[in-house]
Amino acid sequence: MDQNLAVLVLALSLLSLNAAFVVEGVRAQAMFVFGDSLVDPGNNNDLLTLAKANYFPNGIDFSGGATGRFCNGRTTADYLGNLIGLPLIPAFNGFTTMSSRTIPGINFASAGAGILNDTGRHFGQLCPMDEQIKNFRRILREITSKAGGIDGYLGKSLFLVGVGSNDYINNYLFPTSDRPNQYTPNAYHQLLIQEYERQLKNLYDLGGRRFLIAGLGPLGCIPNQIGYLNQSTNNCVERINRMASRFNSKLKSMLRGLNSNLSEAYFLYWDIYTSSMDIINNASHYGFKYTHKACCGGGRTKGQIICLPLLPFECENRSEFVFWDPYHPTDAFNAIISREAYQGKLQNKYPMNVQHLIEL
Repeated sequence: MDQNLAVLVLALSLLSLNAAFVVEGVRAQAMFVFGDSLVDPGNNNDLLTLAKANYFPNGIDFSGGATGRFCNGRTTADYLGNLIGLPLIPAFNGFTTMSSRTIPGINFASAGAGILNDTGRHFGQLCPMDEQIKNFRRILREITSKAGGIDGYLGKSLFLVGVGSNDYINNYLFPTSDRPNQYTPNAYHQLLIQEYERQLKNLYDLGGRRFLIAGLGPLGCIPNQIGYLNQSTNNCVERINRMASRFNSKLKSMLRGLNSNLSEAYFLYWDIYTSSMDIINNASHYGFKYTHKACCGGGRTKGQIICLPLLPFECENRSEFVFWDPYHPTDAFNAIISREAYQGKLQNKYPMNVQHLIEL
């Protein structure tokens, strides 16, 4: 083969490998991530808590191994960061070791965390949403000085926020919780929305302008809830799904208000619920075979015991599973919904998706 032709073929091959993730010409300054175990890269590793995943077989398909991600591979934060042209976003607990002048962002998410400060406390130590925002505020001057100023840096960064699942699974719906005696479901939704709105306004006041806000997924479809509450292992728990849907409805309304009242900011709602149900209901179209049981775990639907090294690991075909463990999706699922968020239609108006959002 001619040498020039060989070089061209190699270049085209490399471009095709990268095309699945990086879109040329569209790039955010940085990405800041707030949330729970769905996007936690290992911030709980050094805490006295049961909510950590820095052990095998977690990370079995991740280049860094068991970093603390509750997944066999990448989280949605990892995929979205790649899609907007950024390297892997570092965890907050490793920030002090960062010496680079250009900071691609920081991930503050903490497994077990919720909107409410007492959510997930039965796990031990964790960082709820309010504490994550405090951590961001504490290092804000340092990261913006390295980046050359706050406006051009934070104003052109993506703020990914996904929290609220634990406020139901590990608070309101937790077997020993007294919250149902204190609040009706509707009053509890409203309590969460009021606190969440305050927190998002705090991030806006600190300089955030471009927000991607993830709604709740179908919580009644996770193997943990099916294994404990449903007689049929092939059906989601509709009562729990209705709670997630009602929260999402109130969240969308709240975000519309923020978009109207906060100047120069945009809050894009990520409808994970609809995307997840489409994948579950049309699994074979997306390459999935198992939609209601976990790949790694134990008990009914592998949803009653978390993924642990001591359990027999019998999951070689991980890409066929929607769920990695009793609570969290697989790398394959995360790749699909992240791509949809980046270039799909999250809403009918501009910005329609994340690609549009970072172009604002």
